[in-house]
Amino acid sequence: MATTEFLVQEAVSLPYAERAKLVDTLLTTLDPVIEDNCDSAWYAEIARREQELDSGHARTFSWDEVKRQAQERIHG
Repeated sequence: MATTEFLVQEAVSLPYAERAKLVDTLLTTLDPVIEDNCDSAWYAEIARREQELDSGHARTFSWDEVKRQAQERIHG
């Protein structure tokens, strides 16, 4: 039987689309109870963020602005 290290080495050599398909397939094999808890946490986080946006406590930024700010942080 192949070791985990061998499988990882083989997987990382796959093209991007094949790696993404592999990850998706592996994720679907995880314990659904854990996934349900994760889904609940994400829904709670989404609701919290939506409330912050609706109340005006959070700001949104365009992708161009995010890239510009990142470049400023990287290059000073």
